[in-house]
Amino acid sequence: MAEPDLILHNGRVLTLDPARPEAEAFAVRGGRIEAVGASAGMLRNRGRETRILDAGGRTVTPGIFDAHPHMDREGLKARGGIPIESLASVAEIVEVVREAAARTPPGEWIVLMPMELAPKHGMPRYVSEPDQLAEGRFPDRHDLDAAAPDNPVLIRSIWGWWGVPPFPSVANSAALALAGIDRDTRAPHGTGIERDASGEPTGVMRETNRAPILEYTLFGCLPRFTFEDRLEAARTSPRLYNAAGTTAGYEGHGLTPAIVESYRRADEAGDLTVRLATTLSVPSAAIDDRGVGDYLRSWADRIAAPGERRGNLTTDGICLDFGDPNVARIIAAGYPYEQWAGHFYQSVAFDRLVEIATLAAGLGIRLACIAYDIESLLRAYEAVDDKVPIAGKRWVIMHLSRATDDQLRRIEALGLIVTITPNFMYHAATRLGLAELGAEGTPIRRVLDAGIPVALSSDNVPVSMFWAMWSALTRYAADLDARLGESFLTREEALRLMTRTGPMLTWDEDRRGAIAPGMDADFAILDRDPLTCPEDEIRETRPLRTFLAGDEVYSAADAE
Repeated sequence: MAEPDLILHNGRVLTLDPARPEAEAFAVRGGRIEAVGASAGMLRNRGRETRILDAGGRTVTPGIFDAHPHMDREGLKARGGIPIESLASVAEIVEVVREAAARTPPGEWIVLMPMELAPKHGMPRYVSEPDQLAEGRFPDRHDLDAAAPDNPVLIRSIWGWWGVPPFPSVANSAALALAGIDRDTRAPHGTGIERDASGEPTGVMRETNRAPILEYTLFGCLPRFTFEDRLEAARTSPRLYNAAGTTAGYEGHGLTPAIVESYRRADEAGDLTVRLATTLSVPSAAIDDRGVGDYLRSWADRIAAPGERRGNLTTDGICLDFGDPNVARIIAAGYPYEQWAGHFYQSVAFDRLVEIATLAAGLGIRLACIAYDIESLLRAYEAVDDKVPIAGKRWVIMHLSRATDDQLRRIEALGLIVTITPNFMYHAATRLGLAELGAEGTPIRRVLDAGIPVALSSDNVPVSMFWAMWSALTRYAADLDARLGESFLTREEALRLMTRTGPMLTWDEDRRGAIAPGMDADFAILDRDPLTCPEDEIRETRPLRTFLAGDEVYSAADAE
């Protein structure tokens, strides 16, 4: 064996390679695993320039794959306004506004991130009801006016899938005036404007739309995210995911061309430290069928499977989506602005989905779609398959939460890949109907038994895939304080669903997802063993160090 670049030894290496499930050590050369075995044997091959990494008896796993990360949003949070995380009272929030006003020139906007309590076990907790704050009420325009009399102030509402509706936002008098909001203003779709006894707006607005529309309607005057914000998010987000052990991801929900370009630039600068594959979002609500056809043809050379690859970035396929047509019309008027989403909001009817997907299939472009209505989606995929065969071309169904045995049989027959977000059981069991489904919801075991490839995802809430692992195993629903049946999964199976299956989404199963000769040297040294630690500690698992192609991309010691 040639002199390795790196040797890791003295570890409990969970290889996820059936040929050698566990080892003590492995050698890396040229960014790939060259050999796996015992520490003594590996160390005998060390050379003068070989880096030696003592794992100290810690558990080592392949790099984690997130099948639906929405990675850009995590970095964008730092650009979205002043954070007010872990503030549990109006008084504390108002004090942050007062401090911001002291350093902000008169007339300039003061924008704050959504109201947020301290996280619980790593899960974010956004304020949706007034009794979550100490005073039993939200701040109002008068609170914000007293703290910042010379500035327009807005406390943003959250991206709708981060919390529980209705989602509050708060404006002061200057912001309301700039937006033209008064006693006669009508609330836009899915939004309420709270008013005092005299009929004047209090500054509190509450929205039920999952994709917030205030920036597209009443607050079109608010400073928007710029491309520079997107680029900075693309540069910083990967490190935040590396800190959770994530080294690869699949953005099946799609990204706009601007976000794809920001990742391309981040990759060229060496900042894309996650191997990221993304589908292209289609602005179907903003352009007609002819425009969609032109859009797909213009991208076809880059996104036909297995997609264009540049460094750590791959662009492969498209995403089509269902949604509220009223919200789609409103957001389409702001095209191409994507606000928090990172993708274009869509509300594609069945017949149109089949037409667009058939065109895509003819161009060699595969489709990823969210399973809001699994039966309608399957019928659409089957209708496309009747015209242009898609079986075995790795089309994707995302966020599968329910399926009959017949539907699973049809999924398997089409050769589809499924992604599942177990965390939905924890923070959205009632809202998504998982509570009533109970043991039949989030059917990971049944999908596996049907022979269907399934990969787990975080959906950015929270970013740690060990949270997803814990949720998949426990099936705990916080709003019910109960488990939604048994998982019938082993811990090793759950770990494989966040390491081994994901690379199938990106055509990389032969080179990623295991610590075995020939595989990319993506791995993490963990602070505990998720296969043997107490069950509730699985969600607390953190990497001490994360490596991509044998190079360190995260160190807990450096972070501290």
